[in-house]
Amino acid sequence: MKSRMLVQIAIISDVHSNLEALRSVLADVRRRGIDRVVCLGDVVGYNCFPHETLAALREQRIPTVHGNHDLMAIGELEPDRCGPNARKAIQWTRPLLTEEEKEFLRTLPGHLVLESDLLLVHSCLGDPVVRLSRPEHYVEQRDIVVRFDPQIRVCFFGHTHVPELRTIHRDGRVTRLNAHRVRLDDNEFHFVNPGSVGHPRGTDYRAQYASFDVHARTIHFHRVRYDVRNVARENARHGVETKLGDPRLIHYGRRVTSTVTHAVWRVLGSRP
Repeated sequence: MKSRMLVQIAIISDVHSNLEALRSVLADVRRRGIDRVVCLGDVVGYNCFPHETLAALREQRIPTVHGNHDLMAIGELEPDRCGPNARKAIQWTRPLLTEEEKEFLRTLPGHLVLESDLLLVHSCLGDPVVRLSRPEHYVEQRDIVVRFDPQIRVCFFGHTHVPELRTIHRDGRVTRLNAHRVRLDDNEFHFVNPGSVGHPRGTDYRAQYASFDVHARTIHFHRVRYDVRNVARENARHGVETKLGDPRLIHYGRRVTSTVTHAVWRVLGSRP
């Protein structure tokens, strides 16, 4: 599937039925004047707003690929490789979905191609479950993508809930960059993970997404605050157990405490 010409694209992923986070991200996208939003799947699961989240994506006609939680929610995958909280959320979600919502999830494609050289997948081409971790995994997946379409230079993927940029250089090296804004070299191959809107990993609760300037070839990673306490209250009310991270003050307090603790231990360890 091909798209019209774009200037800036917002890439969201792993919304996981977190309506509050999605609303805040979409408001931030509008504030930045970004042309279009695309979604890398896992629309449902983990949180308790599946109807509203699906409705928001459909109303705004956001192009979306399916994720493993979407397939699990409609019974096309079983949650046997998930943790207990994820399995519980899927079992809670399944009977709630309407037939229309199930059909929407069922018809989501496994991949999309934008601007002729941008590939959107949930995890890997043809496999929304496998996780890329080691450098050789990225090289192997790059080879699969290039065989599929030699024009592809950037693969956007989600699934891990961790924002990152992996670049495969012309000499075969694989590097990982943690910068908030990066310009992509068209002579190299890039894997870009925008992180998770609805269930980021770690203690920082803020919703994550990325934006891509098609002409400048720059990636910008974003974090957005939302009413995490309301989501946690609603999850608890419905018996959905999902750890959403801490409010920002607690998050940074823990980081400062950890930094100070490590500094003290370094000083003590350096004493004769």
